[in-house]
Amino acid sequence: MKLKIFLRPALTIVFGFFGAFIARSGTPPAIFAVTGEYFVFVAFIAFAILGFILPDIIELAGKAGIAVLAKQISEKLPTSPTSRLSVPKITLRRNRKNATYDNPLILDTSALIDGRIAEAGKTGFLYGTFLVIPSVISELQRLADSADDGKRARGRHGLDTLTELQKHKKLKVVVLSSEPKDDKVDDRLISQAKKVGGKLVTVDFNLNKVGKVKGVEILNINELTNAVKTPVLPGEMLSIRVTSLGKEKGQGVGYLGDGTMVVVEGGSNLKGEKVKVKVHRVLQTAAGQMIFGKPI
Repeated sequence: MKLKIFLRPALTIVFGFFGAFIARSGTPPAIFAVTGEYFVFVAFIAFAILGFILPDIIELAGKAGIAVLAKQISEKLPTSPTSRLSVPKITLRRNRKNATYDNPLILDTSALIDGRIAEAGKTGFLYGTFLVIPSVISELQRLADSADDGKRARGRHGLDTLTELQKHKKLKVVVLSSEPKDDKVDDRLISQAKKVGGKLVTVDFNLNKVGKVKGVEILNINELTNAVKTPVLPGEMLSIRVTSLGKEKGQGVGYLGDGTMVVVEGGSNLKGEKVKVKVHRVLQTAAGQMIFGKPI
């Protein structure tokens, strides 16, 4: 450090006197006679400045030389992935907080109220960690405390479904203590699914559509149910009980054991009776199958 402090002043003085010596001894007499001592003074100042900046020039030249040398060495090195000098590829990983759940499945209020998710989980076809955000619990509690009998029953059934899932030894259920800050519950569910890289489990038709638009994978219980239903084909014979009247004149309506609606043409006068129906048309809708048949 001391050497660097005294190096620049020493070079300034040495180069200054060296310049004055050259000007004094090397200048032709005719020029020296005209300029006199001013020429020696100018030479002293010029060489002194050169001596003052010489350390900076040497440093810059050294850095430039090292950079050129490094570039030439890198161009000569092999770039094959099997080379011993190859640089290992660095990959960025997600925050471990978002990777702690195995196949996260975010349950919405409708899926818990529906209840079929508990049976589906017990079969083993669904695996992973079921996540429930605080807003879903609040919605179920609000419904369970409602003065309306229908809402109260739905809320209690949703809470019972959650309890049933938690009791199952092969299922992992986590009730989260925090959630995204979106205004609506549906938006919070979608944000939570994106945050943990999970799937959203629902039977809500609108949430199903919005989630898919926003790039979230949806597991719709209705779609699962429709996929595993035994297919009904035109020409088959069914035995059902006509329980209500249809929308169109003369129609009766009944249901199969799995809840599939059967519209009986000309069955309005058979309400309350169990009849045999021959299927002549099957209509696939977003809510499932609708079967049209005629009584025999």
